[in-house]
Amino acid sequence: MPTRANTQAPIAASVPPVSSAGNIRLAIFMALPELLREFGHDPKTVLAAVGLTPGLIAESDTFAPFENVDRLLQHCRDVTGCEHFGLLTGQKVNLGHLGVLGFAMKSAESVATALANLTRYRALHDQSALINVEREGQMVSLRYLVTQSPVAAPEQVYDCAIAVGCCLMRDMCGPGWKPSRVMLYRERPEKPAPYEQFFRCPIVFDNDWSGLEFHSRWLSVAPVGADPLLYRHMLRELRELNDAAQNVAADLMSSLRLLLYTRHCNQGEAAALLGINTRTLRRQLMSAGTTFRAEFEKARFARARAMLEGSELSALEIAEKLGYADLSAFSHAFKRWSGLSPAHWRRANGG
Repeated sequence: MPTRANTQAPIAASVPPVSSAGNIRLAIFMALPELLREFGHDPKTVLAAVGLTPGLIAESDTFAPFENVDRLLQHCRDVTGCEHFGLLTGQKVNLGHLGVLGFAMKSAESVATALANLTRYRALHDQSALINVEREGQMVSLRYLVTQSPVAAPEQVYDCAIAVGCCLMRDMCGPGWKPSRVMLYRERPEKPAPYEQFFRCPIVFDNDWSGLEFHSRWLSVAPVGADPLLYRHMLRELRELNDAAQNVAADLMSSLRLLLYTRHCNQGEAAALLGINTRTLRRQLMSAGTTFRAEFEKARFARARAMLEGSELSALEIAEKLGYADLSAFSHAFKRWSGLSPAHWRRANGG
């Protein structure tokens, strides 16, 4: 697993541009102080250890860098001794905690429309990860992928995120909703009962991605609280907020990291994931002083470093996953990026 970061980033008080810090809206942690009290801990003391305060969490529009949130979940796990603390935290979230995005989802005409808005506008709530909906036959997977590196407590982050996803689906479809299967990027815990009790379905641990799988019939269901007039208003608000916060180059980097998992990594796929056409993408990248090829190579390099550092995959396996013709091509590209061969870089970075 990736190693813990040692620096602490500042808190942002309003919606910032998409950035390498990966800001996250703190509203999803509003119930965390009470959860800490249930474990017998003073929230003020616990939060102070990671540069946060109960007051910051109580402010619905406060953002913090991913690093602070990652360290928060890690610290809460350590002080409480609860290995599923992230799961408990995610269970306390509903659509209202997502602000305008949540109200747009709740008032949408269908779950499919709501999830489309979640994937398209997720940066207004969470800039540290990608949220993707994939359909294969009659099954749909709602996936969450952290794009930041390093990650101090990946199991807590993913537990929290997938619990949040389940809560959002239940908020839209009713409390009786349950996924067909849950995939978690974490080792199987010694006590899986809390996961089984919450998700109420088969769970696959040690998976290479985290997400929920459910039948496609749920996509056509109208969310509880669907309201066409309210939805139009919320959608307009979403677009205005998104325009104000958009940083196409940073958002493209996040999208490319997701596409590198699927290997369908081309300009058309990237533009579609961003909700724009290729011509608009080229124009916006040109305005930002970059190109698709340059951003693609940066994303490849970032993904290569993450796999060398955080996995036991061989250099050949990594080359194949990144779409290189052979190991020689990958090694040549990596040395051009870093000045080191993949093997030397891995040894130098404790991989």
